[in-house]
Amino acid sequence: MDFLDVIKSRRTVRLFKQDPIDSKVLYELVECARCAPAGANRQPLEYVIVNDSAQVERVFEHLAWAGYVKPKRTPPAGKRPVAYIVVLVNREISKEAPDDAAASIENILLAAWSLQIGSCWMGAVNREKIAALIEMPENYLIDSVVALGYPDEEPLMEDCKTDSIKYYLDANDRLHVPKRALADIVHENCF
Repeated sequence: MDFLDVIKSRRTVRLFKQDPIDSKVLYELVECARCAPAGANRQPLEYVIVNDSAQVERVFEHLAWAGYVKPKRTPPAGKRPVAYIVVLVNREISKEAPDDAAASIENILLAAWSLQIGSCWMGAVNREKIAALIEMPENYLIDSVVALGYPDEEPLMEDCKTDSIKYYLDANDRLHVPKRALADIVHENCF
C-alpha cells in the first residue's frame, strides 16, 4: 500500500482478532511516534507499551468505547485489543503537549495501518486508574491511549449524506464513518 493509500484507508478499529503483536513491532510504532515533530523540539512525550495479557485486560476496564454506538462497539471478550501504547507527557518538560501528542499518535496510527494493524485513539480514559496500573510517576500526565490489534471489522468511510457526522452501524453491523466532502471544507486563495 502506498503512503497516500495508508492515509486514506485508515479507519478507527474497535473489534480485534486475538493474534499477538510482536514486541519488536510495538517498539517500531513508538519509534515512528518518536520521529514526529515536537514544539521547540522539547520532546516531552514518553510511551508505555502494554502487551502483557493480564495488564491489557486491566487497562481495558478503564476505557470508554464508541459513544455514538455504545455499547455495540465496546469490544466483547475475544474481540478486545491485544496491546496498548499509553502516551505520556513529562510535565517537567512541558505542562501539556496536545499538538506534540497528536502528531506522535497519528504517526502510530499510520505506521500500524501500514502493517495491517488496527488502532483506536482513545481520550475517554480513566487517567487516574491507568496511571496506577502502569505505576506512572507523579510528574507525568496521560495524554491518550492507543488500542492496537489486527482488525476484525472493516469500517467504511463515506461522504456525509446529511448534516450528521455521527458514525453509525448498518443492518449488517458494519460501521459507517461519514466525512465532510472535500468540496465542503477546502477554499482556495480565500474563503
